[in-house]
Amino acid sequence: MENGVASTKEEGFLSRMALNDNKAGMEGLDRDKINKIIMETSKGSKFYENELKRDQQVNQRITKMMLQKARITEQQLKKAQAQVEKVATALEKSRDLSRVIVHVDMDAFYAAVEMRDCPELKDKPMAVGSMSMLSTSNYHARKYGVRAAMPGFIAKKLCPSLVIVPLNFDKYRAVSNEIREIFADYDPNFQPLSLDEAYLDFTDHLEQRQHWPESARTHHFRVRDMTTAELSQEAMTEIRELSPVLFEDSPGSSPSPVGPEGVRAPAGDFEVFGTSVEEAVREMRFRIEQKTMLTASAGIAPNMMLAKVCSDKNKPNGQYRLPSTREAVMDFIHNLPVRKVCGIGKVSEKMLNALGISTCSHLGQQMALLSLLFSETAWHHFLEVSLGLGSTYIPRHEERKSMSTERTFKELSKVEEQLSLCRELCEDLAEDMKKEGLKGKTVTLKLKNVNFEVKTRAMTLPCAVATVDEIFAVAKDLLKTEIENESPQPLRLRLMGVRISAFASLDDKKPLQKSIIGFLQSANAASKNEGSGENAPVIAKAGSPAKASENNHLPPDLSETPSPVQAHASTSACAESETLTCPVCFRKVETTDLNVFNTHIDQCLSNASQKTNNGTESDTESESDLKKDREERAAVNKLRRRHEAQEKKSKVNPQKGQSSVKKDSVQKVSLIKDDNKTATSQEPQPSNSKGPVFVCPVCQLTQETHDLAVFNHHVDLCLNQEVLHELGRQTSSSINLSPRTSLCVYSEKFVKSLGPCNTIDKFFR
Repeated sequence: MENGVASTKEEGFLSRMALNDNKAGMEGLDRDKINKIIMETSKGSKFYENELKRDQQVNQRITKMMLQKARITEQQLKKAQAQVEKVATALEKSRDLSRVIVHVDMDAFYAAVEMRDCPELKDKPMAVGSMSMLSTSNYHARKYGVRAAMPGFIAKKLCPSLVIVPLNFDKYRAVSNEIREIFADYDPNFQPLSLDEAYLDFTDHLEQRQHWPESARTHHFRVRDMTTAELSQEAMTEIRELSPVLFEDSPGSSPSPVGPEGVRAPAGDFEVFGTSVEEAVREMRFRIEQKTMLTASAGIAPNMMLAKVCSDKNKPNGQYRLPSTREAVMDFIHNLPVRKVCGIGKVSEKMLNALGISTCSHLGQQMALLSLLFSETAWHHFLEVSLGLGSTYIPRHEERKSMSTERTFKELSKVEEQLSLCRELCEDLAEDMKKEGLKGKTVTLKLKNVNFEVKTRAMTLPCAVATVDEIFAVAKDLLKTEIENESPQPLRLRLMGVRISAFASLDDKKPLQKSIIGFLQSANAASKNEGSGENAPVIAKAGSPAKASENNHLPPDLSETPSPVQAHASTSACAESETLTCPVCFRKVETTDLNVFNTHIDQCLSNASQKTNNGTESDTESESDLKKDREERAAVNKLRRRHEAQEKKSKVNPQKGQSSVKKDSVQKVSLIKDDNKTATSQEPQPSNSKGPVFVCPVCQLTQETHDLAVFNHHVDLCLNQEVLHELGRQTSSSINLSPRTSLCVYSEKFVKSLGPCNTIDKFFR
């Protein structure tokens, strides 16, 4: 019994260490022989011990999961099934088959670039990376079982003649930029996943492509000599033999129309492509090869999940389209291994295999059980996979959450070398952040020791940092702390990385709303335009209905004067914008800043004053501001005394008081300019002033005067709160003083507002 359990555990561990042949060009290999070499080579190494430790952790999770499964009742399963069906119905309703998503993946990208620049490597098994870890391998090496994410020393055992070329990321980035320029022609908002693959939405491009002339769909071949072409033909034929088709042929697959180096060899030196999606994708792959001499594979499907699976179907240098129908999608995923799906790795695969689930169709059959054993996020993902659903929205310009850089190396145990490497990483990170205009508050140090144990240590600062010295100061402290924790033993590392997050840069994201500063700048620019004779933008075409009749009193040239200030939305989240009506032009200004509104009024008054002075003589321009202030206060005091006397009479004789108040309510104060004396009339009479009727935007009281200087002075008093308070105190102390003359003219509305509820005294308070 114990031998059986041990054998099961060994088989489980072997499945973790075994070759993952889901990579293109790795089918038809002798798995048993390759796995035996992997186990013999790995045994006793740090890599082997780390994998054994991680496998034990997975086994513990599986044991816990199986115990949880044994406790599940039939009633729980029925309830879970009902919930799964409800979620599945909602997901089915959200199925979108209208988009055309393309996943493009370069073929053995790093290796292909090195073989292009070093032709003698084309006929040799080669890989890119180091003895510690490989990044990729060419198709010659894959027939030996050498693949990406494999330690180099194991790859050497599998293929002794393997040539390992060191990484050159500067070269790969340059080629990647050339490829992305072509991607942008088909989808300007494409989403790159790495240097060699990306998602594109071809939906809009296909609509435009239907109207393209033939000349826009014509592309020329790169000029090459025949010797190179013949060699490439032989190399391509050998690659085809080494990497058979990964899937069986289906009606949706399209043969790769390629010749030398993946290029068709037509009679002429150019080729005309069609308007279908297959032709558009083939055109894109053709252009990539002509520009970079590298081949690409593509998958075409209704969503991103399926497109990525399809891109692996006809590798290398091929493409596959999945029809946009539900029946075609369900048939495609029926026998699809779960490991083929992005997001399901070897750990999830092993846990699902323990439940007897190996294909996507099995997922759909066991969804009720999975909903009870896995997290909500996990089983929702499994359900989407079983239905062939995936995202149809390619994120556009997502906000960056973090930025990092890391490096893998041979064992590094000297403190000086570790600090020097940390400094180099900080320099690279600071340079990348400078390009993006970013600053971050949280600095994280990632370390992996020789036992493959990963540790991350982070520190959050009170302010954002971006320079090399600032980042290194934090990373150095974190590194020294780990060195001290290992003391007296040295800290033996094989990987180090630095990450910065919690960005607080204003340049990282432009505000969607206009700021107050921008508002004032717009106002100043508009004022300059007004002064130079240019019309400022009109804010509103007409005032409120209550002011419509008063607008008729304005001169035609004044009523058509545009406002020099345009209202913008405030970025403040605390105060909402308020609409105020200009008493001069009767246009609406949306602002909460009275100073901005006063600037608008001053400009309107200045414009109107210039036009009024051309036709009439001003009677009050010689009056000083001090005299106007005294006369205005005197008029206010007189009205207050009259109102207080009416209130006293109403208390003694209510009927008489009511009559008096009613009688007083129709009285109106006007200004006789000939002798500067104040008179009262029992019946409302039209104003003798020839100018317009203005309404104060602050106190909402009508001012019957054609003197714009007087009205402007009144508005200034209302806007200045300190002056108002001082004016109120002075009014209270000078009630018994006799007024001299008044330059302020109050309309009937002002007299009516002097009731028991709203008094002049309350207004000044």
